[in-house]
Amino acid sequence: MQTLARISFFSGIFICILGILTILGTYFALKPNLPEIKYVDESELQMPLKVYTKDGVLIGEFGEIKRRSITFDKIPKDIKNAFLAAEDDNFFNHQGISYTGLIRSFIRCLQSSGCQGGGGTITMQVVRGYLLTREQTVIRKIKEIYLALELESNIGKQEIFELYVNKIFLGNRSYGIEAAANTYFDKGLADLDVSESATIAALAQLPSKVNPVKNPRRTELRRNWILSRMLLLGYINQDDYENAISQEIKIAKNINLYEVDAQHLAELVRQEVIDRYGLRAYKEGWSVYTTIDSSSQNIANQSMLDEMYIYDKRHGWREPDNYEDMFNNQEAESLKNQELDIILNDTYFGDDYLDENNIANKVSSLFDLYPYVRTHLKALVLRVSDYEIILLDENFEFKIVQWSNEYSWARKKISIDQLDIRPQGFNDIVSFGDFVYLKLNNDFYSLDQIPEAEGSLISINPDSGEIIAYIGGKNFNESNFDRIRLSFPQSGSSFKPFIYSSAFANGYNLSSLINDAPIVFADENLESAWRPQNYTGEFYGPLSLREALTKSVNIVSIKLLRELSIDKAHEYIQKFGYDQSRLPKDLSLALGSGNFSPAEMVRGYSVIANDGFISDMHFVDTIQDRFGDIIFSHNDYNIQKNNNELNAFPWLDTLEMNIKRPYNILKPLNKKERVIDERISYLMKDVLKGFMKNGVAGRKSEFLNRDDIGGKTGTTNDSVSTWFSGFHDDLVTTVWVGTDDFSSLGKDEFGSTIALPIWLNYMDYKLRTLEISKEVIPEDISFVRVNKSTGEIDNDSKDDFYFELFLEENVN
Repeated sequence: MQTLARISFFSGIFICILGILTILGTYFALKPNLPEIKYVDESELQMPLKVYTKDGVLIGEFGEIKRRSITFDKIPKDIKNAFLAAEDDNFFNHQGISYTGLIRSFIRCLQSSGCQGGGGTITMQVVRGYLLTREQTVIRKIKEIYLALELESNIGKQEIFELYVNKIFLGNRSYGIEAAANTYFDKGLADLDVSESATIAALAQLPSKVNPVKNPRRTELRRNWILSRMLLLGYINQDDYENAISQEIKIAKNINLYEVDAQHLAELVRQEVIDRYGLRAYKEGWSVYTTIDSSSQNIANQSMLDEMYIYDKRHGWREPDNYEDMFNNQEAESLKNQELDIILNDTYFGDDYLDENNIANKVSSLFDLYPYVRTHLKALVLRVSDYEIILLDENFEFKIVQWSNEYSWARKKISIDQLDIRPQGFNDIVSFGDFVYLKLNNDFYSLDQIPEAEGSLISINPDSGEIIAYIGGKNFNESNFDRIRLSFPQSGSSFKPFIYSSAFANGYNLSSLINDAPIVFADENLESAWRPQNYTGEFYGPLSLREALTKSVNIVSIKLLRELSIDKAHEYIQKFGYDQSRLPKDLSLALGSGNFSPAEMVRGYSVIANDGFISDMHFVDTIQDRFGDIIFSHNDYNIQKNNNELNAFPWLDTLEMNIKRPYNILKPLNKKERVIDERISYLMKDVLKGFMKNGVAGRKSEFLNRDDIGGKTGTTNDSVSTWFSGFHDDLVTTVWVGTDDFSSLGKDEFGSTIALPIWLNYMDYKLRTLEISKEVIPEDISFVRVNKSTGEIDNDSKDDFYFELFLEENVN
């Protein structure tokens, strides 16, 4: 027995010595790489970079938001107690670490999921937030322990708590409790009640998942758990608890969702400002006022989304992603029976609520895989009958959707051009475990799906070059790729006006006739001869150029380019701002085979609308510092003067000159004089106004009741891209709809079925403030009698004639 006791005694001593040596060895091994504890309190107070519309509506905010530091004695008791109850109720008693918490944490680190869950003590969270990365590894956890012990030996508990509540990220660009009180409740800390204090504390561990803006239900449940902890710990009494837990969480309006969705432009502003001024722009409270108009941007967004959803429903119901296998039999059965306790239990909101194997976190992670859509809720199908589906939404609330004839559109999609039979009930389209979106209507939800197609819209003032509306994609949360500047689809028939303008500048007239008849081109670079077709499949015989462009006849465009010559066309088209080296060098140019961005297309059309002038499009009006002093003003910049200086003395391109240049969408051309004859622009404007009075465009635009608008549709092969570029004298807009993977939009989809309706809806709003243009015919244009059969001037014709516009030099 004594021998056993002796062995146990010495074994214990050995284990203790080994443990001490291990700790010391690990410490000295890690010490050289540990950050200096003195840097823990050197975080700089920052004010974010804010981006506004020209009329002062916030559209973007970048950089940490940190209000004034709050000293411990100024922190209200309720907010202190809420954080202690939620994160570390033993904070004022331990020496920086919690041994029971460490044991749980290390057990997690040994599991396959890694070091998930458990925020550690407040001291550990401070050193993690100030000095360490967010990586989930055992080594980082050990560093955290050593630094926590070191911090506790250097400064007091109250100062550590100050550091914690002033640094912690609480969602929605809010760093620190003062920021969170301002952001979520529009109050100062001293004005928060117990319920609001617990709500802010609820965000501490995972603000992306527990957030009163996007996840109000989960936030309320987390808040309630914290209130129950405060009651248990004696921080509040029973009456305080019952009063607080009964309160609805009422947050300030528009704290996360900007009134105007212009995130692609806001991101462009961020990139450009940081590129010019460096990271200081994130910290100094600057305000950037863009050129866009908030009302126009909102209408453009609504027009785009409305038509995209209409288009999407024309092509049926896509089979949803299914996650039935994510649940075991018991979990699946409980969910089908709407037993929410399986998700919202106490352990979820307690120490283990970050465990990724917890069913609530699995469901939450599933929802996080899909983009946030302002008008929709993410949901999981639980129970299905023909007449009703029950779903669990992203707020962990049940939703019921009733069947109606509305869902006759939801025929299963076999291919882009083939749909299955009409569904008779929900069983035909969804099943348990399906992920879906729900659209919020006036007072009910309906089953919906997010369009796969993409779109963009850019609207400019052709005279000033100001960008009025800018949509780089249908949903920035889904894709931040900017399709205005960075996407280069084929332009299709929307490019034809530039071909025809080249012809008018080289002796052709609107009445010039070209025979629309079959033609075959032999090309040694092709495996077979090229037999171009009109999109209607018909041939019209001799057509005037006006009629050919109005009808968008392919054969005439090709023959016209062949007669004109590609070189002459290239030389003239570059005047519209197109890089001549990027223009196709064959006759396919006539059909819009060139790849150009919507920004380039809208600039080209602006030359037509602006009587031959071309403007450099810009998107920033002014930049102000936090005191309202002007850092940059577009109006104060003399482009011609600075451009000449830089061209003459390139070594004078200092930082100051660099940051003062305008914020242009495209490389500036700095053209002050007309780039094309105003008579050519007038002829083309007249033709494109006629386009809006004929055919599909005429029927669809009739409701606008305006004669001073023009434009042209475009559709590429297999309907991969659809376009419409339209104009008023004071506004030019280009709309593109297509797919990022170059798949077809459908054989019956054209610029007139998707892009044109978006423009029409947008212009229905814009024309209310755009005065009717006064048509002034430039000098040296004549209105002459033309023989229909020959297309030539014929003053003697009695019957077969019409009147047409001619350039004066072509009259004689």
